Amino acid sequence: KGTTVLGGNIGFSTQKFDPGAGGGTINTNSSFNVAPLFARAIKQNFIVGGDITYGNAFNKQEFPSNAVYKTDNNSYGIGGFIRGYKNLGNSGFYLFLQSRLGADITNGKSSYTGNPGPTTKSNNNGFDIRLNLYPGVSYAITPKMHIETGLNDLFQVGYSNSKTSGNQPSEAKTKSSGFNAGIGLGSSTIWTVGVKFFLHS
Repeated sequence: KGTTVLGGNIGFSTQKFDPGAGGGTINTNSSFNVAPLFARAIKQNFIVGGDITYGNAFNKQEFPSNAVYKTDNNSYGIGGFIRGYKNLGNSGFYLFLQSRLGADITNGKSSYTGNPGPTTKSNNNGFDIRLNLYPGVSYAITPKMHIETGLNDLFQVGYSNSKTSGNQPSEAKTKSSGFNAGIGLGSSTIWTVGVKFFLHS
């Protein structure tokens, strides 16, 4: 109790589908996020804190006609979280479960080039509010330094709102909003590694 926790997470995910010589669409996805954080232990093995986040999500589709569609989105956010630890005997390993509520704003760009034309570009903006669960394992290298790994967004529920505007006169501005929820090990689940420093009072 009373310990200050400083740390951060870096997460990434990458996926590529290439149908090979038989033809078809080549699909490439990647994502990256980083989140420095600050927290305090309010009782033994239980911390409360907050973080700031940056993330990037990229998608590229290459069609047999040589047309290419790309999206590149950046997000910036803040969040608050609670986390409980369970030590595994005297091994130095801990299981943890974290629940986080956060809000993000997103801005990005999409583009289409190739055959058939014309070339199009659009801007994408929005925001979302999300509650998620993050289970993982932490190892105490020293009493003041832990490394950890886990699955961010293993379970998540949220609300999002977005709008899109393009460079072609025929393209109308679009808006969308809705609630979403998910659980599992799909493409939206990010494997995360991190380090935390425990500054004992």
